[in-house]
Amino acid sequence: MAKPGVVEVDVRYDRGSQTELAVQIPQLSQQLTGIKITDQRTLDRANELIFACKQWLDSVDRIMDPVRDATHKAWKAAIKAQDEFKEPVSKPLAVLKAAATAFIVAAEEEKRRKQEAADAEQRRLNEIEAKRVAEELKALGASKAEIKEAKQEIKAQAAPIVEAEVEKSTGQGVTWLYSAELVDLKVFLSHLTQDDYLRILFGYSAAFKKAIESELRGEATKRKDKYDIPGTKLVKTPSGRWRG
Repeated sequence: MAKPGVVEVDVRYDRGSQTELAVQIPQLSQQLTGIKITDQRTLDRANELIFACKQWLDSVDRIMDPVRDATHKAWKAAIKAQDEFKEPVSKPLAVLKAAATAFIVAAEEEKRRKQEAADAEQRRLNEIEAKRVAEELKALGASKAEIKEAKQEIKAQAAPIVEAEVEKSTGQGVTWLYSAELVDLKVFLSHLTQDDYLRILFGYSAAFKKAIESELRGEATKRKDKYDIPGTKLVKTPSGRWRG
């Protein structure tokens, strides 16, 4: 029984059988590339060769499947052991980092709110002062241009900068990660037909095309020759079957 944190791999590998199969590779490969189907006789010969190669491939699988399964099992065990070893530190670390980030974001949001309030109050005071000065200048006989310039100068006065209540520690920062979620497919598709940029973006997206075609493939399999969805086409590809 393996000790905690220790990954053991049990691989049984039949090298003798593999060597026997390896000897057959040149002949099978040459026969596969050399045969040409031109009549019933060569079709029958091709069919015999297909069955022979299928048996050869099945033999390879019987040898290599245990190796593949063992290495896959070892890989999963290694990942699990690594995660379990790190977990006592990684989990509370993630919680602490999230708390620190939330605290910084809250402090920055409070600073932004206070700055907006200060800016609004400064604009209110600027309006009052601009009116007062305008009246004084008007009484002194100043021109409209002089009064307008004075008012603009007063209104341009900025509010004092609100200082942050907390400062980021050394090496600490916040990066915003942006993503998007699809919440209404009908609305999105309707907009997509009107937005040239998005239509081109998704039209050239291999991942988008693959995802759509994956669903369409299921419909094609279900509807067969009755498949008829606008903007798409039915693709029929022959696939031979050999049993035995």
